[in-house]
Amino acid sequence: MKKNLAGTLLTLVILLTLTPHLLQAKGKGANQWFLTPRIGAATMIGEVNSSFTTVDSDFKHGFGLNADLALSRTFGSHFEVGLGVEFYKLSSSDDSLFIEDLRAVARGNLPPSFSNVDRWPQPIEYQTSNLVPNLFFRYYFKRFASRARDAQKFQPYLELNVGFNFHSPELNYIDTTGILIEDGEISNLPSVWYLEQHKNKIPYSSTEQALQFGFGLGTRFTLNQGLTFNLAASVSGTKSEYIDALPNLLEDEVTSTLVAKVVFGVSIPIGSGSGSKRSSGGEHLPWAPN
Repeated sequence: MKKNLAGTLLTLVILLTLTPHLLQAKGKGANQWFLTPRIGAATMIGEVNSSFTTVDSDFKHGFGLNADLALSRTFGSHFEVGLGVEFYKLSSSDDSLFIEDLRAVARGNLPPSFSNVDRWPQPIEYQTSNLVPNLFFRYYFKRFASRARDAQKFQPYLELNVGFNFHSPELNYIDTTGILIEDGEISNLPSVWYLEQHKNKIPYSSTEQALQFGFGLGTRFTLNQGLTFNLAASVSGTKSEYIDALPNLLEDEVTSTLVAKVVFGVSIPIGSGSGSKRSSGGEHLPWAPN
C-alpha cells in the first residue's frame, strides 16, 4: 500500500505542476470554466495480472450506482483539464453462488491473513464502495469555436484520468441460517470475516487505497443558454485485487481490477469565458440570483 501511495502522490504532483502551464496555453478557443455533475452505472469486468492477462473471476458481477462531480476549464483549441471526485458502488449479482470457491482457494497458495475466515456452505456476495478524487485531461476532436465555447452542436472527446481510489470492500453471507459460532470466537455475521479473541483485526474490513487510471470516450451536445449535455463511457483500472473483497491465489499475480462505467449529466458554464461577449456567468447555479 505504501508503494501505491508513493506512486500516486508522485503522479499527482507531476500532473498538478503541469496543469497551471496548460491552462495558460493560448489558442483561438474561449477559455471557459465548467461545473459538471453526472450520474450513471458501473460494473466490474475483470481482474488482470502483470502480463495484462485476465484472471478467472470469483463472482458474476452486478451493476451499481456511479456518480461524479467535476470542475474543469477548456484551453487552447482542443483541450480541457479538470479536477473531480467520483463515487461508485460495485456488487455481485443475485445469482452468484460461489461459496465453493472459498473452499477451493483454501487449498491453494493464499495470503496468510486469509486463514482468519469461516467457510460455511452458504452463498456469498460482495459490496464495495469506491471514492476517487481524480485529475483528468480531455482532447476534443472538433476545434473550439473562436467566440463561444458551446457553438459546436456535437463535441466528441477522448479522456485520460488518474486518481486515488479509497475502497471499502465487504464480503457477506447472503443467508446465515445454520452457521454456528464456536466458543472463543466473536461473530461478525453476516460478514465472512470474523474476529477471534486473540486477534486484533478482521482482514480486509478497513478501507483500502490504490492508484486508479482511466480511459474514456464521450461527447457533449449543446443545449440552451450555454448548457451542454454530457454522455461518456470509460474503463478504469485500480491497482488492487480486493475490489471484490476476495483475495486471489498468489500465483495469479493480480495487479489491477477493471471497471466499466457509463455516465450522463449537464455541464454548467461558470463565468463568461475568454473571448466571449457574455457579461455574466454562473446563472444556472442553484445560488444564482433570479
